[in-house]
Amino acid sequence: MRRLAALTLACCAAYAGAQSIPGLTTVPGLPTLPALPSVGDVWGGSTPTLPTLPTLPPLPSISDVDPSLLGGTKNDPPPTYTRKNVFSFPDERLGVLTKGKWPIMEVINVEKQAEWQKNAAACRQQQQGKTPAGGAVSCPQYEWTVPLSLESESKDAATGIRKAWQRFEDRYWWRAQTNLNNTSMVPVNCWLGLGMGGLDTNSATVKTTVDSSDFPDVLAGKIPTSTPENDLHLDSYWPLPQVPSGDFCDDLNWKINFMYLPGGCTYIFGIQAFCLQGDDAVTGPGVAPIYFNMDEARQRVLDAMEHAATVYYPQYQADALAEMLPPKRKALFMLPWNSHLPGQGAMVAPVMNQDVSLTQFTDLSQRAGDALGYVYKLTSPLYYFQSVKRAGGLDVFSLPFRKDLLKSPPGVWKFEEFKRTLGPSNPVYYDLFGYATWFQTWNQLDAAILPEPLYAKPLRTLTFFAGAIDHYVDFSGVHEVPVPTGVLVPPYNLPFLNYRVHYTWTSVPEGYDIPRVSGTPAFDYGSVVR
Repeated sequence: MRRLAALTLACCAAYAGAQSIPGLTTVPGLPTLPALPSVGDVWGGSTPTLPTLPTLPPLPSISDVDPSLLGGTKNDPPPTYTRKNVFSFPDERLGVLTKGKWPIMEVINVEKQAEWQKNAAACRQQQQGKTPAGGAVSCPQYEWTVPLSLESESKDAATGIRKAWQRFEDRYWWRAQTNLNNTSMVPVNCWLGLGMGGLDTNSATVKTTVDSSDFPDVLAGKIPTSTPENDLHLDSYWPLPQVPSGDFCDDLNWKINFMYLPGGCTYIFGIQAFCLQGDDAVTGPGVAPIYFNMDEARQRVLDAMEHAATVYYPQYQADALAEMLPPKRKALFMLPWNSHLPGQGAMVAPVMNQDVSLTQFTDLSQRAGDALGYVYKLTSPLYYFQSVKRAGGLDVFSLPFRKDLLKSPPGVWKFEEFKRTLGPSNPVYYDLFGYATWFQTWNQLDAAILPEPLYAKPLRTLTFFAGAIDHYVDFSGVHEVPVPTGVLVPPYNLPFLNYRVHYTWTSVPEGYDIPRVSGTPAFDYGSVVR
């Protein structure tokens, strides 16, 4: 397992150095881990137990199915599947957990597999060190091995990805607001270091998502779709920094500049007589300054934005990547497929847990049967639980006029596509029900005005803290009263246009296309886990 960690880090570091993102020259180097724990250390026991399925009640046979339901308008022709990247369970998948080994999956690039099989005989000769009669041929690698990771570790990684963004967002804001109000806020925020004492990040929620592009159009409206709910924002917004002062005060020098000439109103016996004020937009009880150096204010904000883009953003990307790798993650084996960089696929890992409940599978049977209707409603439980008992009722899909059963991809395609709605489970249930849940992370180009929650925008509007001086005239004389006012400075709320790390969990039927990945995996765990 020491080699497993080292090779993972070496792979990711190599890809990081070879590619770049706008605003990010290279991904910083990655830490190392001396050794990985054993399965027993992270699973909760030295010999994890494998679940078993309960005995099911008698299931119907084909003779129990109403013949009028065997055809009908819902006997849709199968779609044309263009498979690119799929996975399968190797034969030794069962029982390895109880032997202290990590269960594994094989991932396959279908195009590379077809190229290898085209030259299968010659490729076998080349593997044996022989030269084929017709000369050397192309024999690309088409199969890669990846261990199953712990669902709990993927949840922690997702929480860490959220925290990495929260750190960036808080640093970005307080750099801009502190630099804008440099004279007054540098002593308070940077010298005294007043703050909230740290980020309060809520845990990520494990939820599988299904995009409409993941399945054929004919099932639109039947398979429920959803989008990743990453909540890439702070969980709470406060008038004080949540990150330490060193996170946003770096290289921030104190300035004493003449920024404004205060305005004010004159009141005679409590009645407003006149006001001297400028035209800038303000918030607060005081009027706008007679003069305000808006050019300097804007430049301070722009300087902060540039600093955040060139210093804080690369650190954000490094923080997010570190959350997926050792030493922070001891039982999360991310596979770059083909990279974690923008537009180049995703980082993925099949995840497992110890859940032995059958509820989600009985719910799946009900959900698919109700949505598809006709013969599918009657045969849904037979299909999904066929690993427990092979029922004759499934023979209906082999009738000559039916168009449900496929070989590539395998199974009754409509039933198989509904497996995308399942959540994570244990390795045995993955095997029995023919699917797996994958944790996925990727960089996505986002355009946002920060903060994104509507309730927080008034709390984070760029404001220069100025003041006005009101004059009150009465029989006792003239009294000056300072009144706070804030000058609103463009762009008012901070913009963000760059790549952000997103994540989700997605379930995939065995032999069906894995979403978001592209090309071929960057690394093969096979040599260190078998």
